[in-house]
Amino acid sequence: MASFTIVGGGIAGASTAYHLARKGHQVTVYDRADTGQATDASAGIICPWVSQRRNKKWYRLVKESAKYYPDFIARLQEETGLDTGYRREGSISLFKDDHVQSLAFDRISAKKPDAPEMGEVRMVSREEVKQMHPDLTGLYPGVFVEGGGQVKGASLLKALKAGFLKHGGEWITADFDAEKAEGTVIYATGAWGIEQDTDPKIRHQRSEVLHFRLKDGKNESHTPVVMALGPIYIVEMGLNQYAIGTTHEDTESFSAEPSEENYEYLRGLAHRYFPDSEIEDVKMMVGLKPYTRDFLPFLGQVEKDVFVINGMGATGLTASPLVGREVARHLNGEETILDISDYSYI
Repeated sequence: MASFTIVGGGIAGASTAYHLARKGHQVTVYDRADTGQATDASAGIICPWVSQRRNKKWYRLVKESAKYYPDFIARLQEETGLDTGYRREGSISLFKDDHVQSLAFDRISAKKPDAPEMGEVRMVSREEVKQMHPDLTGLYPGVFVEGGGQVKGASLLKALKAGFLKHGGEWITADFDAEKAEGTVIYATGAWGIEQDTDPKIRHQRSEVLHFRLKDGKNESHTPVVMALGPIYIVEMGLNQYAIGTTHEDTESFSAEPSEENYEYLRGLAHRYFPDSEIEDVKMMVGLKPYTRDFLPFLGQVEKDVFVINGMGATGLTASPLVGREVARHLNGEETILDISDYSYI
């Protein structure tokens, strides 16, 4: 049995802690619970196959992560009895016209032979979009991916922490003192990775999300995740309650205060996509998302007995459960699905 000290209690750190503890190791997590952690403000969309990113290492990471999710969630919920908010109601990607829709269908469906977990992929008309999501605008055609899903970041983190503690881990809500470290130290500090004196270099973006409800909503059942025009998503957070986002702002600030400008922008988008509904604000949320070189997450040893997991960015909730498993396997001397060296690029 080895000892590990994990600094940072977001999904990546908690997943790594959970998977190491399941293997019988002695694991301690230090988490300051900083305001602005990306976990709380993330939409939690699990649908990597619709992305147009061409980075093959990134795609392999998120594809394998989506594949891992159902079994991972089933085991975690069975162990803890806690709901993670994970659902697979599918996803609808919207497009400005029929031509773009057709091109997107060809691009997305071409990925299915290598990712059967996508399930059915089909074009949906404007009328079908309305049937699947009654309150949503009927202006745009779409592509439906059956395997698309979502998870609630805060609920997943709560379940991971409970599973970790059940397997004998220790969770300390306090700053980390390096002099008290035992065994290998794993830094999973997200945007606050700038505080460490090791590579990789970390930068971060502020992402803001508006939560709102439809006072006259017609939905009586769950709806698919919506990938709207541009980098915009709409995710159901409860019956006739949604989150719409997100903004992207490069910053050196660690403020988690919402901005009036981004609120007005997101409120305008809510009216654009739900034009016939009465919208009531619930809250604005701000997350600080960390990035490393080429927007590719970093996983690797940076010094003797020092390992870093960072740069998860918008990939965090999709990839972190698998990253935790793969890092635990790697540190345990086991075979991994991912080639860890692909993500250890310093």
